[in-house]
Amino acid sequence: MKTLFVLRHGQAVPEGAAESDHERELTPRGHAEVLRTAQHLSERGKPPSLILASSATRARQTAQQCADALPGSPQLTILEGLYLAEPPSYLAALAARAEPHDGVLVVGHNPGLEALIYVLTDRSEHLATASLVEIALPIAAWTDLSDVGHGFGRLVSAFRA
Repeated sequence: MKTLFVLRHGQAVPEGAAESDHERELTPRGHAEVLRTAQHLSERGKPPSLILASSATRARQTAQQCADALPGSPQLTILEGLYLAEPPSYLAALAARAEPHDGVLVVGHNPGLEALIYVLTDRSEHLATASLVEIALPIAAWTDLSDVGHGFGRLVSAFRA
C-alpha cells in the first residue's frame, strides 16, 4: 500500500506581477495557507518522506515550506516536467522517482492535479490554493501505477487551508 498526497501550491501573486507565470511567488496569504496545510500534514499518522514538486517558483516555495515543517526531513526533488503537468507526467514521475518511499507528496498546479485525483479515485475534487488530498493506493511499488485502471485508489481525506 502506498500513500499519495496531492497539494496545490499556495496563493501566488497575480499574473503580470512577475516576469513570467513560472516566476510567480507566493503571497503572504499563500505562505500562511501553506503553513496551515504543512501543520495538518505533519499531524498525519505517517507523513510523506519524499516531495516531488513543479519547478515553478510558487510550487518550489510551497514544497520547501512543507519540507521544513515535516518531521523526518523529507527528500525534496524539483522537476521541470511537473510545471503545468497533466496526469501522465505525475504518474511517470512517481514511477521513476518514488521508490522506496511509502508516502509521497506531489506539489503542482491545476487543472492537472484535479485531473490526477480524478484518474486515481474517480472523484472530482476542487483544489483551492494550498488544498491537500490524501489517496490510498493499493500498489506494492510506484511502478505499478502504469498497470492500474482508472479509479483504483481511495480518497482518504481532503484538507483546505
